[in-house]
Amino acid sequence: MRYLISSLLILLHINLANALTIEASRSYGVDKAKSDLKILSSTDIDVFHPVLSAFSALNPTISVNYSTASTADIYRAVRQSDSQFDLIMSSAMDLQMKLVNDGFAESISILENLDIPDWSQWQNKLYGFSLEPIGMVVSASHFNQGELPNTRRKLIAFLRANQETFQEKIITYDVTTSGAGFLLATQDDRQSNSFWRLAEVMGSLESHLSCCSGQMLDAVNNEEYLLAYNIIGSYAEKRSKRQKNLRVVYFQDYTHMLLRTAFVPKNSYNAATASNFLSFLRSKVGQNFIEEETGMLSLRSNLLNENPYYKPIRLDTGLLVYLDRLKRQRFLDEWSAALIQ
Repeated sequence: MRYLISSLLILLHINLANALTIEASRSYGVDKAKSDLKILSSTDIDVFHPVLSAFSALNPTISVNYSTASTADIYRAVRQSDSQFDLIMSSAMDLQMKLVNDGFAESISILENLDIPDWSQWQNKLYGFSLEPIGMVVSASHFNQGELPNTRRKLIAFLRANQETFQEKIITYDVTTSGAGFLLATQDDRQSNSFWRLAEVMGSLESHLSCCSGQMLDAVNNEEYLLAYNIIGSYAEKRSKRQKNLRVVYFQDYTHMLLRTAFVPKNSYNAATASNFLSFLRSKVGQNFIEEETGMLSLRSNLLNENPYYKPIRLDTGLLVYLDRLKRQRFLDEWSAALIQ
């Protein structure tokens, strides 16, 4: 009996360790004992609320439950089939591609009535619905507009020339715990060799590592840190309107354009309703609404044509390169050597 109890405790510990942590949840539409559409997403409710409200207004008989979790937790929950959701939305494009490529997504056909780039969907399974420029956020009280570095090479030179000021005053994603952070760092590696020089400089300045963009933005606004690297644009822009010490910078050597993506999992009970929601997101009405009401960019944003340094991350199997076990470990080892000195 003693060994049985010990085994049960071990299993309970494992299950709790792997359990999905829901950060926030909100329901829309009519009250029902069981929601017609359950969405699991990494996009904060306050950012996505206007879209959910608009869909609910157009579909008043549908009950929608929207829950948020970290990109890493979302990936694990889908892979372990621990949670029952009808639509999976995440900013970690590589993890989404991995799940879809490994057979966790339904193939669906959605209605679209505008010219959407081919690179924004993959095999009728994984669909992009908004673009996010990735930038740097600085403490406005410590930077003059004219001195803001607008390329990574200029940022490296700026930090080297101001080491005392920025010692322990930089914050960025911990790529070992953040799915989005890992994606952005590996895309930096693919785009330019200057990333590793920047990583070494940030490591020499004892930069702090964080799981979440919200924490980083609060820390910069409170002047606990002076600079946050690789921040999702819509979060930063939205926060900067009410937290006046935040200034957002988009680099002109290249600015990654992250795709927020969604797919219908195999174990969805309401695939048709999830497909209808995706159709709304990618329709002309939905895309216009995303651009006008959320701070996120539509898939046909004019910024892509107006700014040649904006580089969309395409939905293709190249996203899987760094998810190979050996390549992932090699990247993490190099990243740790640079950042954790």
